[in-house]
Amino acid sequence: MELLERVRRAARWRAYLVRAGAVRAPRALGPGAAAVALTFDDGPEPESTPEVLDVLARHGATATFFCVGHRARSHPELLRRVEAEGHAIGSHSLTHRVSGLGPRAVLADFDEGHSAVEEVLGRPVRLFRPPHGNLDWGVVPGLRARPFRTWLWTVDSGDYEPGATTESIARRAGAATAGDVVLMHDALEEAAPGAPPRTTMVDALPEVLEGLRARGLRTVALQ
Repeated sequence: MELLERVRRAARWRAYLVRAGAVRAPRALGPGAAAVALTFDDGPEPESTPEVLDVLARHGATATFFCVGHRARSHPELLRRVEAEGHAIGSHSLTHRVSGLGPRAVLADFDEGHSAVEEVLGRPVRLFRPPHGNLDWGVVPGLRARPFRTWLWTVDSGDYEPGATTESIARRAGAATAGDVVLMHDALEEAAPGAPPRTTMVDALPEVLEGLRARGLRTVALQ
């Protein structure tokens, strides 16, 4: 199945499970929060993650990075830099390639990815986001039995979509309002043909941050 169609199907199923109360996976910050949470998936990546960190530092912004286990093992110094600069870190599976696997294999991939991030940081990690936000019915009981805090999102920047531009990413991410959790990517584990390079997202990030600040919204890390 084409990647974008898998993402759309996962989004519809995820929404059903959350509405049905089958899995506790918050998408937004608490009521009354004059803040937005920017989140970055699929890293760390040696070229783009440092650029994202530099932009965040220049704007005094805080974010959350959901990291893929094999990348955490390959680039431990980069993961430690993310933490040292005050950002939150969660796991995002070991391989990101869990489509078509049975529940046991999916959960094993999630567990090993989570352990990889914890091993690099030398501490427990609570935050988790499944690849594509996919909360398949078969893995829900296993997730509920784990000490993960599973986070989804409310605003999709579309920075992985074929044809996305700096302008479109800035417009979609910049439309976030108080309490929103914004999905972005500092790397792309399963890039669709025509997906933009990460420089396109990095170039959009200053406009997003400046726009949020102009509207009185601060950025916060997920907990």
